[in-house]
Amino acid sequence: MFRHSLMWAVLAVGMAGTAAAETPRATYRWTDPSLMGSKWSAPAPANVSHIIFMNNCAGGCTLHSGYDDSTTNTSSIPNGTANISAYAGSSTQWNQLVQCVQQTYAPFNVQIVTTRPAAGTDYHMAIVAGSASEVGESQGVLGVSPFTCGYIQNSISFTFANEEPSAIMDLCWTVAQETAHSWGLDHKYDDRDPMTYLSSGPSMKTFQNQAGACGEYSSRQCNCTYDQTGSAQENSYQLIMATFGPNAPDTSPPTVAITAPANGASVMAGFPVSANIMDNVGVQTATLKIDGATVTGQSSSGYSWTAPTNLGQGSHHIEVTGVDLAGNAATAAVDVTIGHACTQNSDCTDSSNVCVGGHCVPGPGATGGLGTKCTQNSDCASGQCASDSTGDSYCVVPCSTTMNTCPGGFGCVASGGTDGVCWPGADGGGGCASNGGNGAVLMLLGLGAVLITRRRK
Repeated sequence: MFRHSLMWAVLAVGMAGTAAAETPRATYRWTDPSLMGSKWSAPAPANVSHIIFMNNCAGGCTLHSGYDDSTTNTSSIPNGTANISAYAGSSTQWNQLVQCVQQTYAPFNVQIVTTRPAAGTDYHMAIVAGSASEVGESQGVLGVSPFTCGYIQNSISFTFANEEPSAIMDLCWTVAQETAHSWGLDHKYDDRDPMTYLSSGPSMKTFQNQAGACGEYSSRQCNCTYDQTGSAQENSYQLIMATFGPNAPDTSPPTVAITAPANGASVMAGFPVSANIMDNVGVQTATLKIDGATVTGQSSSGYSWTAPTNLGQGSHHIEVTGVDLAGNAATAAVDVTIGHACTQNSDCTDSSNVCVGGHCVPGPGATGGLGTKCTQNSDCASGQCASDSTGDSYCVVPCSTTMNTCPGGFGCVASGGTDGVCWPGADGGGGCASNGGNGAVLMLLGLGAVLITRRRK
């Protein structure tokens, strides 16, 4: 880490021998070093802005030296006029970074925006762009913020995103730390907290509702005196809560749009699926289902997946569901076709296939086909081996319990909600049914003997 003026001199002894092993992170600069050790107190509500403007400096940003004021692009950090280059990452990476910061601040009454607020509005500006040298910092420093033992109105913090534009979690951590410095939070010796210097602990840092020592690479006294904990410890969660208050309950679901494939498209097996998922606070999970079966393997670079290569010809139903941090969910769906859709077994070009829900799948006569006994997913052409509570295990394919989609000799047995799997002998003589010829299997399932489906990881 690189520090400034008096702060570096104070901390150098405690950091000796350990700093070289760590990646350079972020720092803060005292607006008035004589205030070191002064008492922190929550600002008057009327003076607090609940808006953080994340500025990626599209087209570049120009800042002027002076007292911190986001509304006039004036900052105490550069010694003169500073030209900040635009964020060098992709739009997908930028969206991921914004959502990570939203998730970090989700417990608090803070609004993260990416467009500059209207004139006359107070806000904190978090510049997330450029490199350290553009404001006179040493190469490798990831961020800097003005600092005093209290809230700095209309402050500007810096996260030098172009030092490592694709390191989303690291940049998210830095944005959280630098913004919080502008509200009087010191570094905390806790590798779970965004206020830490320590690269150990979880990659997703969250403000800990737990008092702990201040410090960088070792514990030290805090440079401010905080309510309840004095200068011995800091509780970052409670300090931010005292500044902004709690977030209102989130009742708005995310917006989900499948961007590929298009509805009604003709595709090849192994086709890519991608989606845009946005939320006012942050997205928790994204799930892809094809014909009711969950597909794993989401890309780390966005909401994208690759469909299984063993999907048969015919129509397939694609669903993407996004869930936000409050548990609100939304789903988008499209239908695609591989080859042509089937309505009966004879529509399938491979005589060993059977028609299930509009698409052809390997049937009982095929190796690993529907109804074949199995012990693991890889035994099945569908990649799905299911067991009932009696110990019987068969290769299955998904089906809907509300529609007659299983071939003769198979019934659609519920595996959760309206989702099910085609199970041998559960049809009562043909087609899908909820009871029928194989009473033992259906009775056991009906009494809560759970059908367990095992899927590829």
